[in-house]
Amino acid sequence: MSNAPKNLTPEEIAELGFDRTEVQTVPVLVVTVLTVGFIVAVCVGCAIYYNSFRDAAVERLQLEPVSKDYLDLQAREAQQLGTYGTINKAAGTVRLPIEKAMELVVSESAPGGKWKFPVNPYPVKKPEDASAAAPAAAAPPPAK
Repeated sequence: MSNAPKNLTPEEIAELGFDRTEVQTVPVLVVTVLTVGFIVAVCVGCAIYYNSFRDAAVERLQLEPVSKDYLDLQAREAQQLGTYGTINKAAGTVRLPIEKAMELVVSESAPGGKWKFPVNPYPVKKPEDASAAAPAAAAPPPAK
């Protein structure tokens, strides 16, 4: 038996119940236009909704007076940055004014123009050294 479709006559097609009418383009076009219009309307509506809430939030934040807690925090931070104080008396940790701390950092780094870091210098690895070491590490150990 062959699975190839056989050529049917129009009468045989009508007998089988197939619809032989053409697609009606006007209803299809109307549904397409309405669907696209609905999608555009939803997008525009969402944009307007979002912008109205964003504008209201920006206006509220700009017109609202600054919190007293925030002003107190700023004053306390400014006072701590500009005065001397003790942080931990037992450990001997103190607080310096920021200007004095910056002057000390500059004066400590001035001799020789080098920063005093507790780091031992080491030679910089070259790319050739790294590529030569990779095959040696990847090689399997010799069998005994």
